[in-house]
Amino acid sequence: MSRPGESYRRFSATDWVFWHMGHALGNFRRGVRDSAIWGGRTASEDVSRQTVRRTGGKTHRPILILLLIAVPIAVIAVLVPPEWLINWPVMLAASLLLVQVLRGPLGEAPSFLRKIIKIAVSFCLLIALTKLLYWTPVWGVLARPGADSSRTRAWIMVTSVLGWFVVVLWIVFSRSKGRRTGITTSASVREASSNDLSRVSKVPQVRFSDVGGLEGLKDQIRQLVHVQLEPSKYKRYGVVRNGILLYGPRGSGKTFLAEATAGEFRLNYYYLSPTTLITTWVGETERALRNAFAEAAAQKPVVFFIDELDSLGTGRQVLAGAGDPGGGGRSYNSIAIELMQSVDRYRELPGFILMAATNLLDSLDEALIRPGRFDLRLRVDLPDEATRVNIFEVQLSKKPRSPFDLQEFARKTPGVSAAKIAALVDHAAAFAAEEGRNIQARDLRRALEEGGGRDRPLVQPVQWEDIVLDEHVERDLRTLIQLLNDPGRAEKMGLDIPTGVMLVGPPGTGKSMIARLIATQTRRSFYPITAADVLGGLTGESVKRVSEVFARAKEHSPSIIFLDEMDGLLPGNNRYVGQQHDIQVVDQFMIEISNLQPEHSIFLVGTTNHVENIDSRVLRGGRFSEKIEIGIPGPEALQRLLRKYLAGAQLEPGLSVKDVVEHLSGLAPADLEAISKAAKRFAFNRAGEEDQLPALNLSDFKLAAQRVRGAA
Repeated sequence: MSRPGESYRRFSATDWVFWHMGHALGNFRRGVRDSAIWGGRTASEDVSRQTVRRTGGKTHRPILILLLIAVPIAVIAVLVPPEWLINWPVMLAASLLLVQVLRGPLGEAPSFLRKIIKIAVSFCLLIALTKLLYWTPVWGVLARPGADSSRTRAWIMVTSVLGWFVVVLWIVFSRSKGRRTGITTSASVREASSNDLSRVSKVPQVRFSDVGGLEGLKDQIRQLVHVQLEPSKYKRYGVVRNGILLYGPRGSGKTFLAEATAGEFRLNYYYLSPTTLITTWVGETERALRNAFAEAAAQKPVVFFIDELDSLGTGRQVLAGAGDPGGGGRSYNSIAIELMQSVDRYRELPGFILMAATNLLDSLDEALIRPGRFDLRLRVDLPDEATRVNIFEVQLSKKPRSPFDLQEFARKTPGVSAAKIAALVDHAAAFAAEEGRNIQARDLRRALEEGGGRDRPLVQPVQWEDIVLDEHVERDLRTLIQLLNDPGRAEKMGLDIPTGVMLVGPPGTGKSMIARLIATQTRRSFYPITAADVLGGLTGESVKRVSEVFARAKEHSPSIIFLDEMDGLLPGNNRYVGQQHDIQVVDQFMIEISNLQPEHSIFLVGTTNHVENIDSRVLRGGRFSEKIEIGIPGPEALQRLLRKYLAGAQLEPGLSVKDVVEHLSGLAPADLEAISKAAKRFAFNRAGEEDQLPALNLSDFKLAAQRVRGAA
C-alpha cells in the first residue's frame, strides 16, 4: 500500500501476460545473439588457429568437431531410407551422441544453445520409447494376457508425452549452474586459499547483457579485445593495444565488468588478488608476480584481471642517503618495477587481455598506467537513474518476482552504487522468501525503508515528540524531510531538491537537536563537524580530516554532514583563523562542498548564531539553499516544553504551568531545561526523609532562574 500522496501503477492481468511474453521474447533474442556470437568467434578461432580452447589441459576445436560429426550424419540421412533411421536403436544412439556433444564441443556454449540440444536429447528418447513400445518382443513381455493392446499403448504414450512436456519445461526454465546476474563481486574467485597465488576459472557464464548500463564502456572494451583476439588483422597496421584500467568508487561493478568481459568473448578468467602475493621474504613477491603472469599466459585466450592494483603499483619512493633505513621503500619500488616489466613482456601476446581495477587512481605510479602499458582507462562511475533501472531489472531477472514498475525505485536511490542495489534486491528477496512467494514492490519498499544510511556514530535518535517547535518551523522541517525522503517525486513535480539547510538562531534554541531530527527522519548517515574537530594539530592533518569526513559520507550515502557553529568553521575574511594551515582548512571545505554532486546524495546542515560572520562564498554557492530561523519559543511552545521537562514532578496547588512561564518568558529551550532541573533540586531540599519529591512552588523556579541565568 502506498503512502499518502503517492500513487503507483497497478498491473492488470493483461499487463502480467504481456510482461512475461516480452520477458521471454527478450531472453530468446539474447540467446540467439549469444549463440551466434559464440559460433562466429569459435569458428574464426578454429580457422585462424590463433587461439585454441583448453579443457583439462587438452586442446580442441569445437566447430571443427561438430562439423566432423554433423556432415557424415547428414550424408547418411540423405542416402538411406527414412525407416532405417526412425527406430529405437538409432534414436537411442542419437541421444547418447548428443549428450557427448554437450559434454565435449558444446561444453562452453551459451546456455540457450545447450538447452536446445537437451530438448533434442529428450525428443530422441521419446521417439525411441515410442518405437520400443511397438516392437513385438518388448510388447509381448509388457502386455498382460487378454489386455486391450491398443488402449494400453495409448495410455503409455499419453503418459510419456506428458512426461516429456514436463521435462521440456524444466529444461527451458532451469537456471544455468554458476550463473550470476547484476553487478556484484566474484565471491567464488575471491575465496581462493592462502596457498594459491591466484584463481583460474573456466569461461564465466556472465555476459555484457548481465551488466546493467555502461554501454559506452562495453563498446570501448570490445574494440580493444578484438585487437588481441584477431592479431593477424591488425598486425600489418602495427596496432598493439592492451591494458584496460577500471577505476571508480567502491561497489560500482569494476570486478564484475572484468568477469563479464571474459564471459562475453568466451575467454578464460584469471583473477589475481595482490594480497596473495605479498610476503615477508625479499624477492618472493616479485617471483610470485612473474609466476602469476606466466600461469595466466598459459591459459590463453584469457582475461588476466588484477584487483586493487594500487596494492602493487603505488608511486615509487625517492630513495636518497639514509631515507629508507628499513628497506620497505626499496621493496615496494622493486614490486612496482617488476609489475611494469611483466606488463611489457606479455602485453603483445595474442589472446592475452590485461585488465586491472583500483579505487585510488591518483596513488598509482604514472609510469605504470601510461599509454603503452594500460592503453584504456575507464571510469566506472555510480549509475544514473536509467542505469539503475537496468541494474534492478538484471538483479531481479533470475529471481522469482511479480511484475511491477522499477522506475519508482530508481528514482528513490540517487547516488546508490550497483553493489548497494544488489544488496537491496537481496534484502527484498529475503522478505519474500520468508513467506514463500514472489518478490513484490512492497518488499523493495520495505528494504529501502530499513536501509538508508546506517553510519551514525554516537548519535542519539530524535523523534518529533522529543522536540517542541513553533508551528511554522515544524511545517518547514516536515516539508524539507518529505522532499529528502522522496526526491523522485519532487523531480517529477518540477521541484528542486534541497542541497543544504542553515539553521540560524541564538544559542540554546535546539539547532543541533533539529539536525539530529533530520538525520533520524530521513534515515541517513550522520557526520557532525565542529571547529574543535578539525582546526589545530599538525600542518596538513586538519585538511586530511576534512577530506576523510566527506569521503566517508560519500561511501555511506545517503548521508548528512552537520557543520556546527559555521561561523567558527568557515569564517568570513579569515576573521577567526590565525594560522596558515587553518586557512587551508577553510579552502579545503570550499573545495569539498563545491565538488558535491547530486548523485553523492549528501545533504548539508549548518548552524550559526551570526550568519553575517560566515564566508560569503559558502552562502553564495547555493549549497545551503534553505535558511530557517530558529527563534526563542513563544508562550505556548514554552508551556509545552515545561510540561515535557517537568514530567513526573508536581506543582503546588494554585500554581499552573502558565504562571511559571509568565515569570520565565524569553528563555531558550536549553535554559528552560536547566531551570527545570535546578527547580527540582531545590524542591528536593525540602523532602527530608520522604521518598517522594515535594510539589514545586514559584520560589523554586525563581531560585533556579537566578542560579542558571545569574539574575533574579
